Amino acid sequence: MYVTCSQKDLSNHLSMVSRAVANRPTNPILANVLFSADGNQVILSAFDQTLCLQSQMAATVYESGTITLPARTLGDLVSRLPTAEVEIKIADLQATLRARLEREGKKDTLAGPYQISGLPGEDFPALPEVTATAVPLEREAFLQGLKGVLFAASSDETKQILTGVHLQTRGETLEFAATDGHRLAIVETELTSLGEPVQATIPARALREVERLLPKYEGEVVRFALEPHQADFQLPVVAGEGFHQRLVTRLLDGMYPNYRQLLPKDFARRVVMEREDLIHALERLAVLAGSRNVVKFSLDLDNVILATEGGELGQGQEQIPAEIEGEALDVAFNVKYVLEGLKAMQSSQVQMQLNSATAPVIFSPLGELKMTYLVMPIQLRG
Repeated sequence: MYVTCSQKDLSNHLSMVSRAVANRPTNPILANVLFSADGNQVILSAFDQTLCLQSQMAATVYESGTITLPARTLGDLVSRLPTAEVEIKIADLQATLRARLEREGKKDTLAGPYQISGLPGEDFPALPEVTATAVPLEREAFLQGLKGVLFAASSDETKQILTGVHLQTRGETLEFAATDGHRLAIVETELTSLGEPVQATIPARALREVERLLPKYEGEVVRFALEPHQADFQLPVVAGEGFHQRLVTRLLDGMYPNYRQLLPKDFARRVVMEREDLIHALERLAVLAGSRNVVKFSLDLDNVILATEGGELGQGQEQIPAEIEGEALDVAFNVKYVLEGLKAMQSSQVQMQLNSATAPVIFSPLGELKMTYLVMPIQLRG
């Protein structure tokens, strides 16, 4: 294999696919990135046997071929090369890299040669194949759904099904849901192009990678294919960049909780506040909330009084003007949970609906985004 390509492109594509490289691989080759060179492109692939990331890069290919090279070593080296043309030659599983810059028709070597040992491309595990028909998703709506729920997915691997985001179609909408058992985020987006009904729990880790990729594809559509055990996201070529990227992930097994039954049907109290004011007040109080992380909301006539509850570092209090319907009440929350939900919203105002100090509380933005954020209160000390 013999190719030349842009140092910047190679570094960017390596950085992207390396996120699917296994941290502690049982097979040494899983610590490598697969290079496949043919035509006028190089495809980089990484696969930890759960998540597969592929990135297609424009290159001048003098000799086709495949090889796997250690992701960390190669990435660290390429990121430190000068911004120039990179030459990669493979002979006997040895990659030789040089960075070159053409000056007045003559190529001068700027860095290298560097030699890195690889492993045969044919020994790399077979990449997942998805045969289901891919359908288009609107990038903006899909990104909106991810941003609205990903923060609420669990990080506890003992509750594996909760480490994912549940996607399902409901009539003319695609619904995103995530919960860690203490809070629940639901976002409904209008995505009418899916055709077949969708119901799947996708690992949050994989969807965070999709979320990282989507901003560069403004105005584009995402191609989405779903099979019984895996999901495939294909991101289109971007004009002028020759960029094409793909993510395939296994789905999580098991039945996702019936989260809709947790939502109260009626509320005795309703509070409307300015979202930014509430965020800033909670951020200040969080400094003094200490390890317990608890902030108390006291509903008054025209204000919500916020105060640290049991903070060992000190005490603090804030007052937020509010529109309040219903009787006075004190209710406490984990301040981190409330802040993460508020920051996922984009509206200028937020609505809080509740019944008692121990029943589920619903926060929702007053605006276009159909988001429901349920938080379980913390019982106040007597």
